[in-house]
Amino acid sequence: MADVCDGAHSLGELDFAAICREANVPAPSRQVVRVGDNGRAYLDAMWKDVNLAAEIDGSHHGLGLSPITDAIRTNDGVLRGEATLRYPLLALRLARREVGDQIACAYWSRRMAQRGPST
Repeated sequence: MADVCDGAHSLGELDFAAICREANVPAPSRQVVRVGDNGRAYLDAMWKDVNLAAEIDGSHHGLGLSPITDAIRTNDGVLRGEATLRYPLLALRLARREVGDQIACAYWSRRMAQRGPST
């Protein structure tokens, strides 16, 4: 129940949180509000310290105008220097290790880049 109270809005987001723990990545903030030209949107997961976001796409992300609004929102973030990893919900179940590896790679490489070259 604590996970739900901490901002998870779906079982996929709970799976995602477990994958992050397994990959030794700090817990992201959940349901982070973004305000853009088209109004308010919520990012499923965000590591503000490294400007990295992750979106878990349920089946509704393929319906109607969702692919367009998702692409515009993701691209707006990219233009601001934000990296966004997108995963279909099924990937959290069928490619769990690969998802964890990508999250860890993205998080830790961005973290190291902030520190700059070693002297």
